[in-house]
Amino acid sequence: MSFGTIIIGSGVVAAAIAQRLLENDAMASILVLEAGQRVKLMDYALWTDYLLYKRAPHDACRDLAFPSKDVPGENLNLGKTNMELRGARLFGYGGTTTHWGGWSFRLKPEDFRLRANTGEGVDWPFDYDVLEPYYGQAEDYLAVSGDSQDPTVPRSSDFRFQAFPFTLEDQPIAQAMKSLGIAFAKLPIARRGISTVPSRHAPCQTTGTCKYCPFGARFAAANYLDDIRSWTDCPNLEVRLGAVVEEITMASKTTAASVRYTDRVTGTQVAVEGARIVIAAGTIESAKLLLRSKSNYWPGGVGNDHDNVGRYIVTHPYFTFKAQLPANPLKLQPEMDFPTLVSRHFDSEAEQRAGKWMMVNLPDTVPIDLAGKMQQGFTRAEIDAYVSGPTTVQVAVMAEVFGRRDNRVENLWDRNAFGIPQTAVTYSADQWFLETRIGQVKAEVSAIFDEMGATLTADPSQSWRADHAGSTCRMSVDPSDGVVDGHLRVHGTDNLYVCSNAVFPNIGAVNPTLTVTALALRLADYLNGRNG
Repeated sequence: MSFGTIIIGSGVVAAAIAQRLLENDAMASILVLEAGQRVKLMDYALWTDYLLYKRAPHDACRDLAFPSKDVPGENLNLGKTNMELRGARLFGYGGTTTHWGGWSFRLKPEDFRLRANTGEGVDWPFDYDVLEPYYGQAEDYLAVSGDSQDPTVPRSSDFRFQAFPFTLEDQPIAQAMKSLGIAFAKLPIARRGISTVPSRHAPCQTTGTCKYCPFGARFAAANYLDDIRSWTDCPNLEVRLGAVVEEITMASKTTAASVRYTDRVTGTQVAVEGARIVIAAGTIESAKLLLRSKSNYWPGGVGNDHDNVGRYIVTHPYFTFKAQLPANPLKLQPEMDFPTLVSRHFDSEAEQRAGKWMMVNLPDTVPIDLAGKMQQGFTRAEIDAYVSGPTTVQVAVMAEVFGRRDNRVENLWDRNAFGIPQTAVTYSADQWFLETRIGQVKAEVSAIFDEMGATLTADPSQSWRADHAGSTCRMSVDPSDGVVDGHLRVHGTDNLYVCSNAVFPNIGAVNPTLTVTALALRLADYLNGRNG
């Protein structure tokens, strides 16, 4: 059987591309292949279970422990820094948008000129102005609530949904930043806020349990794909679950002919032909698939003539700084499960050479336990004293690090519970970053805490988990510098594309989902015959 377009992966990229292709041609033939299974969304009973026991229905879609090693994550770490995969991604219908936080930032203009500005990495094949209209379309598509007056990045269109307001808990840090001259703004987030435009999906009800939204207010690609599949005039969109893609088969050096996958239910091998193939399987699996697709035409894997596939992997090191305020006279408590205040003050061209970073006022992960105190028999006076006493404040920081050729991902022969080859990750953080840059960031955050009258309780917790991993199939003008061109087509091919965080030449200091959505919409326009 042959399809016009085969998309590997069912996350936001697949949903955005499929929708735009079908809006252009309702009869377009599209096959979406997903290794995982469906997770039930917008279910009140499952939401209640999550509320009470913190058991999410998508927990079964997470990576499992490596079967022969007592290490966290389903990957084997071969470098000096543990880049954990467990919890960073999901194998299921809708991909990682089933459990993401919804933070939706644009990259800044200087992020597209990293090499020109710093000598690091490679520049994007196009600048911010080319992607800017698609950023606006992506904000509409993801239903991002944001502040249209925020001058942090240039924009030509307003947010469709109004920003969530700062919470009372934001006030102490906001006042401290204002006193220190540190800019801050309302965090743009893919949750439907107030809008005058009708929507098929419910607005955010601020339940405080946003990792599993019972209303569909937070964007989830599975909901959107289901909407598209319900269109009666688009009969040629098909989604196959439990399809573990093994390789891309090439008819020649330049032409991808088919996709071979294993049906997890029957165990059979299936080959499907496609006029064009889009790999949208995320940073890790997209690179691993290209590496597995070996032939006489591509002995090292498709697109790998220059040994760039899987290399230059980066992620955001994530730090949580905690401090204690001696008293909480206003009795402030976390109001929602998502943050509303962000500062991109240090996400600037001035910081780019050392590595940009941004910070978010993070709701305390251990909120004041009023119900517990009442169950223990605390009196009203005791509870008032408890609530107004010492309290914890915390700031989350994400930083940019630069791609290094020796940092890479590769396939292992063992397979995980989803039937996918497991991953060897070789990653070692730059010593300068570990020895110097973290200390510089700590000094800036400590100054904010000092201004608040809070005391830093310890060094920040660190995570190098692969939530925002990118650059394993990076864009480049010169094929010797990367894997795909400016239209995301694999160098040396004419009908094979990669669209995921893998293609980012660099990831800046912010979450990548909005940018990859903008790239998906631009690619869809290109496939529809528009310049994009």
